Amino acid sequence: MMFRFPLLLSWLPLLAQAGPPTLPGQAIYQKNCARCHGANGKLGLNGAHDLTKSNLNAFGRTYMVTKGMGKMPSFEKVLTPAQVQQVVAYSLTLK
Repeated sequence: MMFRFPLLLSWLPLLAQAGPPTLPGQAIYQKNCARCHGANGKLGLNGAHDLTKSNLNAFGRTYMVTKGMGKMPSFEKVLTPAQVQQVVAYSLTLK
């Protein structure tokens, strides 16, 4: 069996540029949530809670994202139900 290393090596620069894969919901989070919660969930701007210390489960976070509360706006008319689930799942990965 003959391997074509030059062909394989030609892909390496593209793989290096690609960066780490994004998780479902990450782009939605960055667009809609990061300004107050921060990229890592810890910013706390405008009274936003630290998502890394939140005791809300997926159900509670879904309610918060959908309905809003206090200074947090409702995203019910901005995000689809599937997008809400994606951003909630992503928020649960923040540590």
